[in-house]
Amino acid sequence: MMRVSFKAEIPVNINPKYQTKDSRKNTIGILGSSKSTDEIMNYMELCASVTKSMVCKGKNLVHGCGNSGIMGTAYNAGKKYSKKDFNGRPIQNLAIIAQPLWGDEDLDNCIPLTTSKSEADRIEKFSTVADNFVIFPGSSTTLQEATTLITKNYYGKPEDKKKIILVGRDFFKGLQEQYQKLYDSKLIKCPPEELFTVVDTEEEIYALLK
Repeated sequence: MMRVSFKAEIPVNINPKYQTKDSRKNTIGILGSSKSTDEIMNYMELCASVTKSMVCKGKNLVHGCGNSGIMGTAYNAGKKYSKKDFNGRPIQNLAIIAQPLWGDEDLDNCIPLTTSKSEADRIEKFSTVADNFVIFPGSSTTLQEATTLITKNYYGKPEDKKKIILVGRDFFKGLQEQYQKLYDSKLIKCPPEELFTVVDTEEEIYALLK
């Protein structure tokens, strides 16, 4: 069967089937560095193991379609272990594509859900398709994504709360301490652990995603 190219077929709007309660519950947003550096190599290995396990258990991954770092690791797990449709596309490997394109996207081996033109727009679209987020170390953009999701948990309706898992107690120590200061100063009304969880190990991640 001839392979069909989907590079020009990125939907303007997200298909409603990816926004249902059941679909969101079954989808895990993977966020983190888009660069492969020595400092995050251990986290990339952890991400590879976790994402492989989640896909093999039938979970969907949604990411930014990067080819390096945490993003590339998650993409490759989705590409390799996902169930395929009749065209050979991995149906559990979902992506929200930045516009303009970076130029290194492999859109043939994922399901492009839609595009985003800003970081605020991107994280909003992630929120519409996933109720679970595993956030690995990354740059200032990763911290922006994490704090945006945490803020949505704080101000949103209880039934819309996301499960936010920050991976790396040392990396996210400052962020956790800052939210504890906000709580101690009565600037927020709930402790950090009600908004997100910081972990180090694969086993901790699985326990939260079960």
